[in-house]
Amino acid sequence: MPSAAVAQAGFSNAGLPKLSQVRTLPLPAEFGDPARRGFLHSFRLSVDLGMAITEKRRQPTRLKQNSYGTQLGLSFGIGSMGFASVTGNFSRETIKSTILAFPLSLDSKAEAGGADLVLGITPLPFLRVGVLGGFGVGNSMYQFVGVASAPVGADSSSYRLGAFAGASYPVGPVMLSLDATLLTTRSRQAYDPTNIPPVAHFGSTIGLLHLSALYSITPRLRLSGGIVLNQVLAEKVAPAERGLDRTWFTLQTGLAYQINRNWEVSIKGMTWLSNQRMHYSRATIGAAYTF
Repeated sequence: MPSAAVAQAGFSNAGLPKLSQVRTLPLPAEFGDPARRGFLHSFRLSVDLGMAITEKRRQPTRLKQNSYGTQLGLSFGIGSMGFASVTGNFSRETIKSTILAFPLSLDSKAEAGGADLVLGITPLPFLRVGVLGGFGVGNSMYQFVGVASAPVGADSSSYRLGAFAGASYPVGPVMLSLDATLLTTRSRQAYDPTNIPPVAHFGSTIGLLHLSALYSITPRLRLSGGIVLNQVLAEKVAPAERGLDRTWFTLQTGLAYQINRNWEVSIKGMTWLSNQRMHYSRATIGAAYTF
């Protein structure tokens, strides 16, 4: 999900993917009885409501951003080996920050939305490979605190392209998975004429290595957990900003309960570890309907 940066106060990793988007993809074993399904099958409609907090650490500038978002998704199988998912998202942001250019505080509000598409195949029952892509748009308004000045607005846009490969292996009641993702993002932010600079360009290429486990506590209750190694391979930083650490980790966990054949509810959480410049945490509740 894109985060609308706010002038020079926008944080430079706004073009990075939300790491909660990187997750283990469905396996063919979850697609049901092959003899009873059509070419497109195993449809799963999901909704997630979440809150995220982003904070700068050990930097001359300050930022605290609260995000409140909704994500809608539809995933399905294609034939005997393919799978796909389409996801849309929308969020509202409240931001308190400072910038390097002026020793003044900023209050900001923003809205952001976007969509993503994943296409993949499973050449073997335990392997998966595929591609992904998406776009985001946003708008924001910021104003210096305690200064008689007019608010300044900004419009942002971004796109992302990537590829992934993964494998899963069952060990008793535990499904172990290892996924690797390479993702490139590019973002553009245009401000009102009174702002300097009038336009900012930023983006990154990031590699993610995700080790996860899914444990069936009961036939209906599943516990998941994972750790992601994040490596920034290339980064273009926005004006008057500093980039992220080159390497850090993400810790993820979740609990899902299968109410009946069709309905499932879940809670999920994630947080960054060992990032000296930026902290990010997110929690969601969700529901899914399979048909």
